[in-house]
Amino acid sequence: MARPLPAGARPQLLEAAKHPRDRLALFCLLILGIRRNELAGVQIRDFDLLRRTLRVFGKGQKERVIPLRGPILAELGLLMVTELPHVGRLPEPDDHLVYPVDRRADGKGPEGQIVWSFQGRPKDRISMPAIHRWWYRIAQDAGLVGRGVTQGLNMHQARHAFAMELRRVAGVEAASQALGHSDLSTTLGIYGHQDGTDLERAMDRYAAWLEREEISPENQDESA
Repeated sequence: MARPLPAGARPQLLEAAKHPRDRLALFCLLILGIRRNELAGVQIRDFDLLRRTLRVFGKGQKERVIPLRGPILAELGLLMVTELPHVGRLPEPDDHLVYPVDRRADGKGPEGQIVWSFQGRPKDRISMPAIHRWWYRIAQDAGLVGRGVTQGLNMHQARHAFAMELRRVAGVEAASQALGHSDLSTTLGIYGHQDGTDLERAMDRYAAWLEREEISPENQDESA
């Protein structure tokens, strides 16, 4: 059974991310359900604000286009007019959304401590260990893990949470398409299980349908 993020983790992560770049990347994980490796490959040109889509390349470089709706659009617009962190300029089409940042010693402070400088490389693809550290830095700032902790809150849990929510709202077929699964059985095997809340929602929808249909006792007798 897939393990999603803890309850309340999504707003905590987004609040902890101070830069539009980081919030947009989190949105890609939290409300689009893309994989860690897919996020590493996302470039600015993959976003289409006019068409409201994001193009991602999944396993085997298989391309899929994900519709963008809701607050992610505002975050994308804000990113485009904000200087990139540790770069000092606006985003360019071939920049990566999440990119490596080099740390270099830049002399000593007044008490002899090392002063560090940081230089981003947005043209380069980030490594998997580096994007792992990026995720846990935000998780630490959000108070979801302790300082220095780099395990226990897998980034893939964001994808699980998205998939389970979308399946409940729009069905397993929509979840399968959004996740980029080539076979529906993959989605069904991971996210197709039902629980008590699924049945409650189903009965709520059924009761609403009955109310709309205004089934009378006479009609019920005739159909019996």
